[in-house]
Amino acid sequence: MRIAQQLYEGVEIKGQGTVGIITYLRTDSTRISDEAQALARDYIAKQYGEKYVGEEIAAKKSTGKIQDAHEAIRPTDITRTPQLLKDSLSRDQLRLYQLIWKRFVASRMSQALYETTNVKFKVADYSFSAASSKIVFEGFRTVYIESDEEKEETNGLLNDMNVGDKLECSDFEQKQHFTQPAAHYTEASLVRALEELGIGRPSTYAPTIATILGRRYIVKEGRNIYVTELGEIVNKLMKEAFPSIVDVTFTANMEALLDAVEEGNVKWKTVIENFYPDLDEAVNMAEKQLENVEVRDEESGELCEECGKPLLIKYGPHGKFQACSGFPDCHFTKPYYEKIGVNCPQCGKDIVLRATRRGRKYYGCIDNPECDFMTWQKPSGKLCPKCGKMLVFRGSKLVCASEECNYSESVK
Repeated sequence: MRIAQQLYEGVEIKGQGTVGIITYLRTDSTRISDEAQALARDYIAKQYGEKYVGEEIAAKKSTGKIQDAHEAIRPTDITRTPQLLKDSLSRDQLRLYQLIWKRFVASRMSQALYETTNVKFKVADYSFSAASSKIVFEGFRTVYIESDEEKEETNGLLNDMNVGDKLECSDFEQKQHFTQPAAHYTEASLVRALEELGIGRPSTYAPTIATILGRRYIVKEGRNIYVTELGEIVNKLMKEAFPSIVDVTFTANMEALLDAVEEGNVKWKTVIENFYPDLDEAVNMAEKQLENVEVRDEESGELCEECGKPLLIKYGPHGKFQACSGFPDCHFTKPYYEKIGVNCPQCGKDIVLRATRRGRKYYGCIDNPECDFMTWQKPSGKLCPKCGKMLVFRGSKLVCASEECNYSESVK
């Protein structure tokens, strides 16, 4: 969001001065101005050809989940291609501008066309099917392809098949599939869910996630987000005390009412009269009935070096630390390091997860600086059968930590 703000406020472009290169960023509208639409059509026709120009679609009325005061985020001038601005933008600015420019141009282009083939056949009493597809016209894909979208490849086996052909079974592969649990949220998938439910706005997604992280309602491990015990308890209490407010449709409904107020169709006092009395009653009831939530601190398994009492894992502005359970009588604290259950190959003490000053994570000996062992990849605890050095995880393989040794093995 900070980088998008920089692109909106303006960047220094050689020969042009400071220029804002994207439109207003705090919007989730899909509307495009007539002027931008006309310029986009001209640009696409000149650069790619008339057949790549998309059909004009009448703008749909807002569904109530979209704030339409500002048009969609787009380049202020479509002719300012990422290539032209390469020398004027930082690496991150260029990557974000490239994403905005490509998506905008692709959204004004014609659809991609596919040729698909479906074959159905019977073997004994069982029915089988096979399908293939190939692109016959790239359309918008000339400019933009989703990062997780694979390039389609034609299934060559279907090209030589004809009605009436008899198939022989050359091999049979047995596989059993089980229903998988839903994947944990990542920050990206959580934002996508908020968008779909109409909760919040583009300008509120980052602070929303930062707030629930800061209050320890959720934690991040790698890319995944996990709900903490405190988060579970608070969520349960909120559902019991304020069922109408924590309902996922509340925000979308409130936005629709506020839009109606803005348009002059509903009086704001009517909205408040219908909403506030129930809220006031729920708050008063909650203050009387809700118990104070206390989540006990987790014991670290170590003893205080000054008084011998158990050390507790606490949370501070810079993350976890250990503090004596005898506080306020004892003020002893020490850093908390997450042990990974592997011993240091140099001194035999625990290897822990650490972070550089810039926040990059690495694995090092707990006895640092006396022991200087460190590695960017997670150690496995296994030793290389070729040279005896530590094996570390790298993707789906275990590889030797020694640069001179090329030993690797697959991880099940």
